[in-house]
Amino acid sequence: MRPLKLIDYTGSDSTSSSNPTLNARWPYLKLTLLITTLLFSSPGLTTDFDTRKYTLKAVFLERFTRFIDWPNEKSADEKATPFVIGIIGNPDFSTLLRGIYQNQQIRGKNVIVNDLDNLETLQNTHLLFISNISDNLLENVLEQAQNTSILTVSDTKGFAEKGVMINFFMSRKQKMRFEINEQAVKHSDLYISYKLLSIAKIVGANSQ
Repeated sequence: MRPLKLIDYTGSDSTSSSNPTLNARWPYLKLTLLITTLLFSSPGLTTDFDTRKYTLKAVFLERFTRFIDWPNEKSADEKATPFVIGIIGNPDFSTLLRGIYQNQQIRGKNVIVNDLDNLETLQNTHLLFISNISDNLLENVLEQAQNTSILTVSDTKGFAEKGVMINFFMSRKQKMRFEINEQAVKHSDLYISYKLLSIAKIVGANSQ
């Protein structure tokens, strides 16, 4: 088993601030304004989709990428390739993300959002968001993603313990928080900042 790979910053797009929630506010002002607009005008979303919560999750997804390094990102032509987000089980979130990132970038890359119903398409995915799927399908997805450079994120109770790297949950005070499965990160090719670990709830430390 590889040791957990830690970094103290995340490449040239990261800042030196010790607080991830406060990093580089000004460059992302346009993104914040766009997200605020989308909260009040989100065509194509179902009525039971909580736009506000998922907009906050969209912000978190971008923030996570500032504290994670993907292999081979330093190559000269890497900026020309898009940052690919795959969504399994939540097409409404795909619609929201496409609206947010239509004219915005992640890590200096244009963003592509894919609804995935075929696991073969995971090959070029940077971040995979998993929601509302069965345990059997989750097991299959995680088997395909293991030992790759795919960051897996979910918002389903218990999914972190089952092998998803980052999972959203609501605190007792109804604040959005996230947990990280250290073992899942160890089995990936990703490099994660200790700063992100320091503000997360850590789970799965004793799992095999």
